[in-house]
Amino acid sequence: MLVEAGPAGGLAMTAPIKHRTAPADRIDVLVLDAEYRQSLTCVRAFGRSGLQVGAAATQSGAWAPSFRSRWCSMSAVVTGFARDADRYVDDVLELVEEHDVELIVPAHDGSIAALRRRRAEVETRTALPIGSEAALELAVSKERTIDLARQLGIRVPRTVAARDLSDVRAATRQLGLPVVVKPVESWAGSVGAGARFGSSCALSAAEAERCAEPVFALGGKILVQEWLPGHREAVSVLRAGGRSWAQFAQRSYREWPVLGGASVFYQSIALRPELAVPTENLLDAMDLDGCSIVEFRGDRRGEPVLMEVNPRMAGSVSLAVSCGVDFPGMLRSWALGQPLRPITQYPIGRRLRWLAGDIGSLRNNMAHLGSPDAVSRTRAVATFLSDFITHPSAIDPVDWADLRPAAIELKDVIAGYTGKGVQRLLRRTPVPRRVRR
Repeated sequence: MLVEAGPAGGLAMTAPIKHRTAPADRIDVLVLDAEYRQSLTCVRAFGRSGLQVGAAATQSGAWAPSFRSRWCSMSAVVTGFARDADRYVDDVLELVEEHDVELIVPAHDGSIAALRRRRAEVETRTALPIGSEAALELAVSKERTIDLARQLGIRVPRTVAARDLSDVRAATRQLGLPVVVKPVESWAGSVGAGARFGSSCALSAAEAERCAEPVFALGGKILVQEWLPGHREAVSVLRAGGRSWAQFAQRSYREWPVLGGASVFYQSIALRPELAVPTENLLDAMDLDGCSIVEFRGDRRGEPVLMEVNPRMAGSVSLAVSCGVDFPGMLRSWALGQPLRPITQYPIGRRLRWLAGDIGSLRNNMAHLGSPDAVSRTRAVATFLSDFITHPSAIDPVDWADLRPAAIELKDVIAGYTGKGVQRLLRRTPVPRRVRR
């Protein structure tokens, strides 16, 4: 059930880069979590708008594609927030002071959790574009989100909260099998022992207990939910001052891991009322400003059921940006108190495919044959190949004006799947700049 302790997807990506410094050493925006797709999207969006952009990755993510972007003027490796949250914040603040950073943009549950611990201190140094503490407390708790949604009349899956393994066993008897086991909060644990957890599908009570044990070991709590068979749909929102300024809906056809993981093949869809109304009502009830993504999954009739709210930018935000919904730019405008202009339309049916993630999804499917979310080996391979022809799409993170991030990701995917010999052959020797102490 532990899904992340390093780069998104968990590939052994290690290629380092040289440090580059912006003119006058000043950085307008420091994008954190440079290992992740949404961070690369932010670096590109801010850079295209003429800003000086820096990127920071944790030590486990020194390979970060954002470091290779033509718009990345400064790169740095900082202490991992999972290892030491306070040192992570110290490193970020040192970069803020050194480069007179106007805005920092976190993109990961763990970095946001670390920064929230010292939010007052951070916000005296730079702008931090996240929602209020009261709203975040609601949004990061899936249990409280589900409870609030029920009060608002929003459809949610049958859910049982579990505090220990006996509760998990009882929940499987109550709900029937299969069940989905998910942490109440995606980021669990304390300083020096943090980890991000995802959802798992369990076919037996014993398997559900095994999924829950790592979360309980770090002091987390579990929700056990009924499994739903439909596609995942999500609405990304930029909300500020009591209203939504932009909403963007998408459907995911494949994820990595196959249950509730990162979207790897997805398409823009119309913002139907059955998605728009519960999204608006829930975010209004939370009073959650900033960027967030509200996730749904179809039931047996295909009707959307609320899954959760993530109070951060979606990993797949590049699809929205390619459709003209500039979430990074709007997030910066909100954080700095600048005027916002509403975005009410975007192209429908535009597809995007994260190829590295889709390869990971294919392998994950093979490892979980028999799971309700997995398909047969033949169908998985046939669909993976035929989609290049029958459902052509843009490839993330390919950008013809900024090809190096895609090249470094491809190189490391090859290294990860062809053995240590090729990895050594392709590895570079310079090391990224580390924060001075």
